[in-house]
Amino acid sequence: MDYRTLMDIAILAGKIMLESNAETYRVEDTMNHILKTSKFETTEAFAIATGLVATLDDPSLEDPITIVNRINVRDTNLNNIASVNTISRQLTSDEITISEAYTALQTIGKVQYKPIHKDIATSALAASFALLLGGGLFEILAAGINGALLALILKGEKKLDMGSFVRNVLSSAVISVGAGLMQMFIFPTLMISVVITGTIMPLVPGTAITNAIRDTLQGDYMSGGAKALEAFVTALSIALGVAIGLVLIGGVLF
Repeated sequence: MDYRTLMDIAILAGKIMLESNAETYRVEDTMNHILKTSKFETTEAFAIATGLVATLDDPSLEDPITIVNRINVRDTNLNNIASVNTISRQLTSDEITISEAYTALQTIGKVQYKPIHKDIATSALAASFALLLGGGLFEILAAGINGALLALILKGEKKLDMGSFVRNVLSSAVISVGAGLMQMFIFPTLMISVVITGTIMPLVPGTAITNAIRDTLQGDYMSGGAKALEAFVTALSIALGVAIGLVLIGGVLF
């Protein structure tokens, strides 16, 4: 067995899961299952919100194998988490080889959805939330337009490589201004609060809050606290952006 490749598989699996906003205990469990296929005396995996550590050790080895990996990017992608879980189960049940597992992990997330499909989904999601919040036809249409605007903003901000806080502030501010302008020039009777609330929903850190609670209940207080703080900062940035947008559009209106 190629133990170094096995370590690379465990680290890559953990990295993909953490970057996709998986729970810390789930990441450690997946990595441990992969490492235990080595049958070594010591197999350890440790994960926090921003990093990974994995170790293999056995009397048959001259030196223990330890890898540390820093996690800098986090986003929610449940499909990636499910794909890693499937590959790890196949590997631990000997359905696939180590090389096949490594190749499969390297292809995760490379081809999933076309950008245009994501943009359409963002617009449809905003419109759907406007409907759920009691909006009428004008609110649904305005939220859909604002959702398309949000998708364009996120594309531009991603190319500029902005931090998540600045990105959320700018996105929220622009969609607030967009809703206000539509009320001024297109839909005079528009309920602007419904449009703004529906449009910011794709930015709300719902999964991060849920995972923070789950990690805390599992006893991973460091990761749970870190994710809770991250969710709070994200919510704060969204609220700040909306406030800035409303102040700007209020100055135009009055």
